[in-house]
This record gives sequence, structure tokens and C-alpha cells, in this order.
Amino acid sequence: MTPRMSRRRASAFAAIPALSIALAACSGTGTTAAEGEAQTGGELNVGLNSSIACLDPHQNATNVTIFVARNITDSLIDQDPETGDFSPWLASAWTINDDATAFTFDLKPDITFSDGTPLTPEVVKANFDSIVADGPAISPLANNYLAGYAGSTVVDEDTVEVTFSAPNIQFLQGASTVTLGILSPATLEVAPGDRCQGNLAGLGPFDISSFNAQQEVVLSKRSGYNWGSDLREHTGEAHLDTINFRVVPEASVRSGQLRSGELDIDTIPLTENVPTFEDNGFYVVGRPYPGLGVTLIPNLQRPLMQDINVRKAVLQGIDREEIVSGVMTEYDKVPEGLITSVTPLFEPVDGVAYDPEGTKSILEQSGWSLGADGIRVKDGQRLTIVAPFQLASRQSAPAMELVQSQLAEIGIDLQIRPLDAGELTATQTTGDYDLWYTPFHRSEPDAMRSILGQSAQNVGRAPEPRPVDALLNAQFGDPNQDSRKQTVTEADQELIDQAYGIPLFELAGVMTLSDRVGGFAFEASSRLNLYDTWVASS
Repeated sequence: MTPRMSRRRASAFAAIPALSIALAACSGTGTTAAEGEAQTGGELNVGLNSSIACLDPHQNATNVTIFVARNITDSLIDQDPETGDFSPWLASAWTINDDATAFTFDLKPDITFSDGTPLTPEVVKANFDSIVADGPAISPLANNYLAGYAGSTVVDEDTVEVTFSAPNIQFLQGASTVTLGILSPATLEVAPGDRCQGNLAGLGPFDISSFNAQQEVVLSKRSGYNWGSDLREHTGEAHLDTINFRVVPEASVRSGQLRSGELDIDTIPLTENVPTFEDNGFYVVGRPYPGLGVTLIPNLQRPLMQDINVRKAVLQGIDREEIVSGVMTEYDKVPEGLITSVTPLFEPVDGVAYDPEGTKSILEQSGWSLGADGIRVKDGQRLTIVAPFQLASRQSAPAMELVQSQLAEIGIDLQIRPLDAGELTATQTTGDYDLWYTPFHRSEPDAMRSILGQSAQNVGRAPEPRPVDALLNAQFGDPNQDSRKQTVTEADQELIDQAYGIPLFELAGVMTLSDRVGGFAFEASSRLNLYDTWVASS
């Protein structure tokens, strides 16, 4: 069924630039996926690189949570990864009022949760009410998508209207994510901590059979599932009987298990291992992540980062071409702004170029002179900058080591600190950092505001609103594609000009797979959706 949309909605996300479509998904040369008619049954073994701290998609938005949760609950609508357009899922149709403050969804009939409860407009309302009641401390990203939430109204037995106190066009894309996936009424009554441990029921094609955060999550096919997204390749129940998500922190161990047949998919392979899986019974799939690329965000509460010349020196002192060609895969890209080239409304901006001589001049003019050991000094203070990052990411350590070397050449002492997830959270809370390493994967340009906006997560710890925050807030609610794109580009340019965000590279979701796996596809944020996936019998 064709979704019912207002004329204003139809223009809001009409298309993504052609480059985005060309890069939507690609595989390396050599062996390809299992071919032929999809087979039913069997189990799929998927390797994860870290434990699952919380399985509740309303609370947690890490990759490992999304990889699992996307398969156990569905969303109101879906987003096409190639075009950025929206398609029916739980809702058969939707409308948006002219100023993007009211979104009305018509639900498909005969949809049930894994605990047998039917989907109704009241349940949709209860989900959004629950997220807002829990607040940003428990559900930060979900509350960001629901910013300005004024409530939901049950219009009739199949229709719910979601309203906001101010324009909020980015909510539509949020409604397509698992972060706003719909959970059962009984689940919403469970304490947040218990939901994290897998005590939840969703609407997806799989249900949770067992959960051990440190070892494995087992999903089983749901009988009777028949309401998949219109973007999927088949209808009815999932092909697979079972999905085993196995926690295998060591990348070398995951690679070995993939080769031995213990795993079918490695979700985060080591960069140097990727080419070795392009043939001989394996294949590689990669798709750039949309949203905020991998970025260093200056902490504006720290004295050194309050100096725009120091921030600009870091921005211009990084050779991104060397990073991508030296330590990344063929699927990763040199950035042309803070949002990536596959993000809707992307437009390249200026100022991301490598300029070591200009950087040296900036620092010299600012009073930073080279010391005896090659590190710059001003008024007795060394130019030492602290940058923590999560060690679990496939590219973070080699990329940051290269950045450290590049900045040392211009006299900046970059102290990199690889941390695990718990240590990283504690560090972010205390603010004990100069530069914060982060991407934010979302197929929506509002990703910039979500992370950098002073009124949002404010990772840069801006103490008060800046001119760029007015731009970020303006695009947040603009339902007109043309004017919103202009504002998004202006905001990206201003963030670069002020060096409030320092792009490193466009990271791709890259996975290595056994050639017995067929029907594999990324969803719009380059994460797993395994509904169409199947395995060939041996």
C-alpha cells in the first residue's frame, strides 16, 4: 500500500544525492553470497565484539544492542537505505501537518507481540509516554528523537496521532529506528534494569530464547509473523529458525571461528583481515554509515580547547587521506564535512583540508613555540591534549595512533587513551578529556545536533548557546527539504569554521561472511536486519 503523505512531507526527504545511492552497499570481489532460492530453517551464528550491557532499544543505542534488537521488534515505518525514503511497516500510512508538529499513523491490523498482546494505538502511545517519563538519563537517544513531545492521542481503533510543542521533522526518521521500536505493554511495566537483561517482548520476526550479556543471545523464529516492512524481499515468517549472537571480544578469535565454520558473520572484523575474506568460501559486505562521521569533539570546558587556534591546529594538522589509505578499508572514505556523504541532505563543506604549514603558522602566531623535545610550549605549559576512545572499534586504535603521530609533527602532544565501554562512560561523565572520539550512525542530518548541539547531548560541553546552535535547532524542525538542506550545510560549515567538530573519516559498516549466508542486507543505518537472511544447507 502506498503511504499517505502530505505534500509537505513528500518534499522533505525526496531524494539523497546520487553519490549516496551509488555507495549504498557494496561487496568485494571474489566469492559472493549463497545464491538461488532462499532456504528455510537452520541457524545463523553471528560474532559480536563486545558484551551487551543493555538489550532494551529504548535505553541503549550501541551497535551490539541494535544488531540484536532490530530483529526482535519492529518500528512504525521503515527507511530505504538506498533512497532515504520511508515505507510502511507497522503503519500502513501516515500524514504530517504543515508545520511538522503532528504525525498521524494508521496501523496495520492483526499484529501481535511475542507475548500475544495485540498492537493498538494505545500501545504506541504508551511506548512514547514511557520513554519520555523515563527521561534522558535512562533513554537519551529516544528522548532526543521525541524532543518537544506533547503527547499522543488515540484517534480511533487503528490510528494514533503523535504531537510536539514545536516543529520536529526529524521525528519521522526516528520513528523508523529500533530506538523507537514498539515494545509490549507488559514490557513497559518492567523496571528499566530488568528490561536491559532481556525481559522484553517485541513485534519482530524473532523472540528472545536466552540472554547472557557476557556470552550469547539466542533468538528463535516467531510463528505467524506476517507484517514485515514493505522494503523486505519476502513476506511471512523469517527464513532462519535460530540466530545465535555470540560475544567474542578478540578479533583474531572471531576471524578464526569464521574460518572454521563456528561463526557465519563477523560483525566487526579487523581492518587488516578484511581482504583475506574476499574469496575462498567467504565474502565481504560494506556500507558507509550515515550520520555524523568519526569525529573528534573539543571539550569547551577545558582551557586548551577554548582557544580556537588550538582547535583549528588540530583540525588542519590531520592528514585524512593518509588515515583512510593507511589503516582503513576500501569501504571507508575521506570526509567532506561532519555528516557523511550517504546522509540525506548532505552537501560538502570547506575547511577539512590538511594544511600542516598553515597549522604551524597558527600556533606560532598564538605564542606556541617549539620546545626542545619538539612539543610546543606557551607560558611554561606544554601543548598536551587528552583524547580517550573506545578500544572495541575495529579502526579506532590504528587511526588514533596515526593521528597522534601526525599531530606530533606539528608540535602537539596527543595523549590517546584506549578505554572499555564502562571506563569511557565514566570519563564522559566527569569530562576528563580534551577531545572526544565519536561517530553517530543515523540516516538523518539531525545527527549533528544530537551530538554537538548545546541543547542536545552537548558532547562538546558548550556552556551556553552559540550561533551554530540556532542553525542546528532551525533545521531540526524545518519540513521543507530545500531550506532545511541549506541550513544543514550552513551548520556543518560553521561547526568546521569554529572547529567545534574535527572530522577524521567516514566509517563504513564492514562485515565478513561465510558464503553459505544468503539474503544479507543492511538497514538504513548500516546495521543488521536478518529477516531476509538464510543459510544454505551443507
